[in-house]
Amino acid sequence: ASMSQAAKADDDVVICCAVRTAVTKAKRGAFKDTPCEDMLAPLFKEVVKRTKVDPKKVGDVQIGNVLQPGAGAATSRMAQMLGEWSYEAPLSAVNRQCSSGLQAVANIAANIKAGIIDVGLAGGVESMSMYSMTSGMDMNKLSPEIPNNDLAAACLMPMGITSENVAAKWEIPRSKQDQLAVDSHKKA
Repeated sequence: ASMSQAAKADDDVVICCAVRTAVTKAKRGAFKDTPCEDMLAPLFKEVVKRTKVDPKKVGDVQIGNVLQPGAGAATSRMAQMLGEWSYEAPLSAVNRQCSSGLQAVANIAANIKAGIIDVGLAGGVESMSMYSMTSGMDMNKLSPEIPNNDLAAACLMPMGITSENVAAKWEIPRSKQDQLAVDSHKKA
């Protein structure tokens, strides 16, 4: 692959470090009893270890999360403190369902590009073992109009069923999905 010939600019966004936890099976994997705060806190420490960044100079932290109580902001902030960061770096949580962590990265990059911050940290955390897809939703408090609107009702469909429906509608065989997964892992 050739290097980009684009000129470097002062507002270029550079990813200086990428860390993650291992991924395990929901409800039976090695992290099934591990709170999200305990998975996320070591990553805060590792970012400082690898980059030598002063957390007080981080203009914003955004963590993507879907299922944690308090929309993930409180527990991610607790992880930040457990990760030995000071309170000066502000933190917010982003919920864009399955792409929440990716949205957090996009938000931080856009804020750097716009000159709002110079340094940011973005990521995501989730535990499908600790929290189910409907744990944060009290079905008794939802609008009684939802069943009368097909699109609103479809929002209650679990992602597993959604993915099966998409594969069937577009006739995507399992072999093609598996090859995409293999190719994606090679790129990573």
